[in-house]
Amino acid sequence: MISVGGELDAANAGQLADYVQRCAGYCEWLVLDLHDLEFIGTAGFSVLQTINTRCTDGQIYWAMVPSSPVSRLLRICDPDGALPTTESVAAALATVQSRSRLLQLVTEPS
Repeated sequence: MISVGGELDAANAGQLADYVQRCAGYCEWLVLDLHDLEFIGTAGFSVLQTINTRCTDGQIYWAMVPSSPVSRLLRICDPDGALPTTESVAAALATVQSRSRLLQLVTEPS
């Protein structure tokens, strides 16, 4: 789980993308807790899309917990809800862990 607070904008969005990529290299699922984020700029939205693409490409199941400012931006920039959001950290953990278990490949018995 990665928690982000304060502000996410052009000054630090690249750092978040790099940090998430490093962490994602060691996991099957990821929760991005943004509930303490007070501001998110368009660069922040761009990094969320990048995280989504990288997680999808790496077969990492992920979800985010948005703050009010993040939810507001997602209503405008992601009206179809392509980015995976949940209402709480507990819900996010349940979502990613259940998807990880459900989508694992099962070998055929010999």
